[in-house]
Amino acid sequence: MIVSLFVLHAALSLSSALFTTDFTQFLDKHYGIGQRQMLERSDVEDMKGSFGGRASPNQTIDRNPVVFVHGVSHVAGSMMREAAYNYMNKGYTDAVMYATTYDNPNGDKMKWMQYTMKCDHVKRIRMLIEAVHAYTGRPVDVVAFSMGVPISRKAIMGGRCVENNEDLGGSITDKMGTYVGVAGPNKGVAPVMMGMPSPMCALAPFIPVCNPVNGLFSGFCPFKSRFIDDINHKSQYEGKRIYSIGSTIDEVVGHMICFDVTTRIGGQNGEKIYRDKKHDATFKDSFDIQMAMLNGQPF
Repeated sequence: MIVSLFVLHAALSLSSALFTTDFTQFLDKHYGIGQRQMLERSDVEDMKGSFGGRASPNQTIDRNPVVFVHGVSHVAGSMMREAAYNYMNKGYTDAVMYATTYDNPNGDKMKWMQYTMKCDHVKRIRMLIEAVHAYTGRPVDVVAFSMGVPISRKAIMGGRCVENNEDLGGSITDKMGTYVGVAGPNKGVAPVMMGMPSPMCALAPFIPVCNPVNGLFSGFCPFKSRFIDDINHKSQYEGKRIYSIGSTIDEVVGHMICFDVTTRIGGQNGEKIYRDKKHDATFKDSFDIQMAMLNGQPF
């Protein structure tokens, strides 16, 4: 009964919108109200722009915090909050789970075509990771999905943004724990349709999401976008342990790009490849595997 009440309280706290008061006050004090608002995203519909933080200043942080990074056309309070709710069954609390929204589709199902991996998106995720590290005093684990994978990898790697040469600063690998990338287009996209890969971005580089600078241009081997080349020219910077999860029938990012598995991360410690799951299911059906990876357990 006590456990059930605890899970219910945790679920209610996550569904109650945005960062907790304690985390909000920390951000205001150490980063300023403007930076806090940039992370909190109260402008996102239905108060789904962010979540995370202690319920009270004395709440225990008993494990590495997790920063969830959403995918294209999603927000923090959709699939990432669903993941957080499932993590509660294994003892995670809102004090160790965080997310922000790096864009906002506002219900537009076609907005994904307009997405690019903007420097502003990268900076937002980088700032959240650094803020959570400072707030909890512990290494930060990251669980990223879809386009959130390359965006978060660049956030950790640092260096200059490919579209405007803005300097993000050095690597923040020393602040990282475990990194898990789920269904990430690390080498680009080639959606699997009727069992066959389609080099979508090679055929339509004029679509913003496929552009050859900070988009997912790929499939015209060996050429890829500058962003993709940038995040792959180094390895083993994402965390102390690095894992990936993918599927051979992913209808969004695909499986193979130029004879390489697109969801695979260079220097990774392990991976899980499904043979029967679509894009969203690869994330939603792998919560137990994600947590096993985070906690150094067999998967």
